[in-house]
Parts: sequence; C-alpha cells; structure tokens
Amino acid sequence: MTIKQTFFNLADLPKLAARTWTPLRRVTKSTLNDLPPGVISVTEFHGIATVAVHSAKSADVDTMGWGDVGLNPHRAGMESWGYQSSDVFRGWGDTELGINLVIAQHLEEPSKEIWHLHPDLVVALRLIREGDRWYRPEEGWPEVVRLTRNDAGEPVCLEMKTEFLNDYLVARDMRFFCSSYAERTAVTEKDPGYGWSRKPINEKKGRDQLEYITAPAGWPHPHRTFFTRGAIWRTEWLDPGTISTRIRGDKATDEVSFVTKPDGTRVAAGRLDGDIGWLYFDAVVINALLRHRGGRLHWASRDTGGVGATSDTVHFGVNDLGLITVFAKDISMLKPWEQRTWAAHNVTPDGGVSEELFSAQMMVQPASTKAPEALIEKAINNLASSFRERYGQELLRENAQVSDILRRAHRFRCVETEGLLDLSKQVTQLFTERVDVDAVLAHCPPLAKGEKKPASLKAIERLLGTILPEEQARKMMGPLFGLNDLRNAGSHLGSSLVQSGLERLGVDDRKPHAMQGLQLLESVVSTLHEVEGAIAVPKA
Repeated sequence: MTIKQTFFNLADLPKLAARTWTPLRRVTKSTLNDLPPGVISVTEFHGIATVAVHSAKSADVDTMGWGDVGLNPHRAGMESWGYQSSDVFRGWGDTELGINLVIAQHLEEPSKEIWHLHPDLVVALRLIREGDRWYRPEEGWPEVVRLTRNDAGEPVCLEMKTEFLNDYLVARDMRFFCSSYAERTAVTEKDPGYGWSRKPINEKKGRDQLEYITAPAGWPHPHRTFFTRGAIWRTEWLDPGTISTRIRGDKATDEVSFVTKPDGTRVAAGRLDGDIGWLYFDAVVINALLRHRGGRLHWASRDTGGVGATSDTVHFGVNDLGLITVFAKDISMLKPWEQRTWAAHNVTPDGGVSEELFSAQMMVQPASTKAPEALIEKAINNLASSFRERYGQELLRENAQVSDILRRAHRFRCVETEGLLDLSKQVTQLFTERVDVDAVLAHCPPLAKGEKKPASLKAIERLLGTILPEEQARKMMGPLFGLNDLRNAGSHLGSSLVQSGLERLGVDDRKPHAMQGLQLLESVVSTLHEVEGAIAVPKA
C-alpha cells in the first residue's frame, strides 16, 4: 500500500485568500489512473458553492454550511410568503440575505444543468461574453470570468478574477461567502493501516470540519476490500476591501506618477490637469497599447495622431528623437489601468515637444502633412487602378489579411527587436507578394528561350522598361528592391542585405528607430506613386 496518509488529509486544498481567480461555483469529479499494487480505485470530488451576502446580513450567514449553501440547483416560483426569485439567496427563511452570482438551472428533459452568470454582474462591469469567456472591452479586453467544462460539455467550474469581483462587492456593500466540500476515497485490498478503522476521526480546525474513516467496503466493491475516505467541509469569507474604481468610481490609492521635468520631478496622475505641459514616452508605448484587443492607432498628420488601448484615443506627436509627446492633461483623463501602461514607458523630457503637435494644440494650426501609414493603402490601390485602366487586367491578387496587415504596418514596429525587418515583411506582403506576375508579363516583351520567369519586382521593372528608358525604370524600382533586401534579411542571415536595403530605401540607420520606420514607409509610398504615374494612361 503506497498511498500516503496525508493524501486524505486534504491539507493541499487552497483557501480563497490570495487567489488571482476566485471560484464562484465548482463541481469536479476525477478518478486516478496508474494505481499502485493493492489499490483498486481512487476518486476525488470537490464542490464549491458561493453567495454574495449583504454586509448587514453577515451574521445570519456566518453559521451556515454545506447543507445551507450547497450545489442544489436554484429554484424560482411561488412560496407561502410570495415569489422566490432564482437569483436571491434567503437560506431557509423568507428574508433576503444576498444573491447567487451563479444561477444553476436544472432541466429534467433533457437532463442537464446550465450555469448562468448573474446579469447584474455582467452589466455593472460592462462585460461581453464570447463562448465560455467574459471580457471587459473598455479595459483592454482582459479576461474577467471563465467557465470550464468537462469532456461531456457539462460545466464544472466558473471562476472570476478576484480584483473585478472585489470591485463589484464593494460597490454593492457585499461580502463573499464560500461553502465547500471535498473528499478523497480509495478502495484497497487490505486495510491501509491509518488507524481510522478502529476509531474514525472527526476534528475541527478553525472553520474546517474534517472526517477520516476506513471501513470494510460494501457493494459494489469486491468482497473483503477496504474503503477509505478523507473529507473536509469548509466555509470562508472573502472581504473585498473598500475601493471600487470601476463601478463606484473611487480614486485608486496607488495612483501612478509621471516624470514632468528634466530633473526627474514626478507628479501624481490626479494632478496632471494643472499647468504641467507635455509628457514624454518611449515609442514602445504605442506597441504596448496596441497589444490590447481594442487598441487603436490613427494619423492626423505626418507626425501626429491618436492612440489608445480602447477606442478612446490620446492625441500624440513624435519629436525629432523619436519620442512620443502627449499633453499631460490628456493622460490625466485616462482610466487608472491605462495610465499604468503609459507610466511604464514614461521618460525624462528630451528633444522638445513634437512641432506638429505643438502647432495643432497651442497654435490651433494643424499640419497639412500626411503620414505614410495613412497613404500606403491609397497608393497601392491607385497603382492597381491605373494598371487595370491601361491593360484591362488585375495587378494584385485578393488577400483577406490585407486590412489586418495595414493595421500593423506602422513606423513603431521598428522600435522592437528586429523591428525594421519585421516592418519590411509587412509592407512586402501588402504589395510585392500580391502582384500577379503573369498579368504583368502579358504586356512585356516575350522571355528569351531558356530565360527564367522573373519575380514580381523584376516583372514590373520589365514592364516599366516598355514605357521608360531601362535605366530610369531600374532607378525607379530601387527602393522596392531595397525593401525586398530587408525582407530577405529577415529570413536569411546576411548583413550585406540589410545594408543594401537601407541604402536603396534611403533609410539612415543613425536615426531613432521610429524615424527609420518613417523613412522606409515614405520611400515605399513615394515609389508606388512614381510607378503609378508612369503606368497611368496619359491624359488627353
């Protein structure tokens, strides 16, 4: 017999305190495999039932246990005293004590149980359900609630991230009461020798009630075998604290601060609406915000735009050092969770405020420049349109990923490791890899016998050679070949490809990474315009 006695003590079952995820309801059953000799079977059960209790009614619930707050499905209907709502918890009386955050509905035909997350919880925290997950879009789509099912599709555990549960409980002046029961059983050929067969153990440890027993196993177990069980009944309270920033709008006690002066002076987020001016950030902050599912980036001019982890964006500018500058008051208006993202990338002021941002915000004179990120799609479409008008064929193949690639093709990709090579890949996918080479070659001189079919850029250069002098066509296509060099450098080791790509694109690798990305995109957009101008049907 090799099952340790401590296995049945259930001391390894975690309590609610300090959990990142808090179970709202749980029903799990499991059978252990690969059993040692002499052990016929080992099973485990763990059930958790919970109630959100009105704080003033805590004393009425404190003495309750598994028989009062268990896994029975919830009922709705008429009682002698009136209507019983399925979400209201009353214990065995007619006084409302709290609410069921999970409403378990039992259907006899077909026999199944459905768990419903309380709609007030969903509405209060503004959650959205996708499958068996609930998310909070306005906070960057964090996962807030998750439902786990067994192989048969039955619900076995519904849990909620504790910080969001606490926010809701504080707003409603409630406490969280948890009642649970767990047991581990084993059937063995011999008495395991724990001493429980002669004297079953019942003991109380704090709020835990424990029971251990070994007895002759009855039906349906084999004759002359032994049954051992360790069980625990537990009740716990989860006190949510005092702060509800999401629902009640309380001020966070751990307010973040930002560097506002070159000497490192910091100011709390709540005081940024004073005469602070602008804050400075490493350009990595853009990517950090865009990693959130609801992240947004749009452009107002060459060096200004809007960015945010949600649809609520902040007006920003890029200065000559590639730093992001933002009016301090705009940061003060963000929610605390998004302020923390910005604060993680806050740097000492350097290089001055973006000229275009200063002009737009202080002089009320928005720049008339355009960001290449806002122009590249139109440049590609115009080239395709001119090709269609002149040759009656489609230049580019359709690709369902184009819109997603466009969102990711921006200069700030370059501030990450290998970012310039990654950006070159994105832009190559937008244009070069979509070119229909056969459609292009159909309007070029025939290939010589044995001549290898050219790739897309060589095919376009060959086509331009029918319109322009060959040297001019070669020079015009240079930046796109440079882009291809960087693309290939990302797939194959070779610094010569990187250097060649930078030179052909006119990218200065001494500039800040964000500026290099800007130069790459501007070079590509300018080249696409030139090629489109050459192919376009001359105006009468």
